Amino acid sequence: MQNNTTVLANAFMNMSTDFQQRVPDPSQQGVAQVAKFLFKPMNRKYLNEFMDMFVNVFAAQLIAQREFRNPLKSKRADLETGTTVQEIELDFIEAHAYKDDWGNRVDDITNLLKVYRPDGQVAYHSVNRWDTYPISINEVELKGAFQSEYGLNQLAAKIMQVPYNSAEYDEYGYYKQIMAEHEYHQGFYKHQCAYPVDDTTGKAFLKALRAYADKLTIPSRLYNAKNATIPTWINPDERGKMVLYIEADAKASLDVDTLSAVFHLDKAEAQYRIQFIDSIPIPGAFALLTTDDFWVCADYGIYNTDFRNPQTLTTNYYYTVIGMYSASPFVPAILFTTETGTVNNLITEAVTGLTVTPATANVEQGGQLALVTSITGTLTATPASYVIPKSVQVSPDSVTWELNASTGGDEPEPVQLDIDTYIDRFGILHVGTTVPVGTVLTATATSTYQPAGDTPETATATLTVIEPV
Repeated sequence: MQNNTTVLANAFMNMSTDFQQRVPDPSQQGVAQVAKFLFKPMNRKYLNEFMDMFVNVFAAQLIAQREFRNPLKSKRADLETGTTVQEIELDFIEAHAYKDDWGNRVDDITNLLKVYRPDGQVAYHSVNRWDTYPISINEVELKGAFQSEYGLNQLAAKIMQVPYNSAEYDEYGYYKQIMAEHEYHQGFYKHQCAYPVDDTTGKAFLKALRAYADKLTIPSRLYNAKNATIPTWINPDERGKMVLYIEADAKASLDVDTLSAVFHLDKAEAQYRIQFIDSIPIPGAFALLTTDDFWVCADYGIYNTDFRNPQTLTTNYYYTVIGMYSASPFVPAILFTTETGTVNNLITEAVTGLTVTPATANVEQGGQLALVTSITGTLTATPASYVIPKSVQVSPDSVTWELNASTGGDEPEPVQLDIDTYIDRFGILHVGTTVPVGTVLTATATSTYQPAGDTPETATATLTVIEPV
């Protein structure tokens, strides 16, 4: 701990030139002479300068050695302008068919004039913390601090340590409250498992944890907030941003009872960082797997201000913290809980048939005909209370084609087709100019949708080649 002479000597070097020229040098004339000069009524401005430096410089340096740091702190760049942040996430774009090698196609030429805008979702985050931590210093106390060898050091701790540590502890509470608010307003994806208390429950938790650490690297709509429908994922090369927040009791059980390797791995091998927390303020929850990007937190401003009351010879110092504290709904997050887990809505499709339209038709020699396929079937929701959106239909209608030809009449004979007669990938039948009139074409469609163990559905269309009109 620094004594008064050292404190004053350090302060002296940070003072203005006028201060250094007029105030006695503590290393030469002693602490008593400095105190005598500063507390003279006519030297008020020098006392004010000393107090400002004492609070804003020396006390702050002292706090760096004794501070409580919010262990959950994860902040983005400071907000330079504005008090609201707009977060935008875009959905994947649906693939569109391209032209084939023969230039046949597909989309109408007018599609070139369309405007294509991807679907997306927006979240807004605003400054929501404006906390001030006041503390008062009486000049009598300051004067008394000069009398004790370590008085100034002790007074500095009183001035800034308590407000700073109070602000950091409150911020720790803000981060915990963000978890609770996110669950209430947005909803985590929840995995139900027993609280780890022994080897069996610990290994079950770790098995699920490892699986999710890999699953989160694949785009999915499951693991972000329940109201967010945008696919999210963690790039494999950004695993360093993945973090597991786990209650201290659960971590202790894993360390002692399970003795799992995940908590003893070299940092280069670990898939995520581990940060303990005293408690997660969500019933049944004991761990959260997410990334640093989950937190949308930033400082808007941190200020030290003061106000002197001449009647009481007291100066009030105000440590003010202004910031934004929120969470992103577009970042994957898995909450491990002993309560009921998230039930994924499941739609089961049962295919009952396949149709080709038209089933019979005439097609001109050298002409084209569009064949439209459609599978039929049923959709079943799990759980039964889940309402299947109208946009969900029995699909896919994609098929593979087989094309055969024969002569007409009572005793048909096979007909060899040339390369100009085929069905393209868009279901367009192309008939070559050399195919004889009267030839019967049989187009057989086989569904590409084939559930495990089921026989694929087939359907045919019978087409007769006629003379060009």
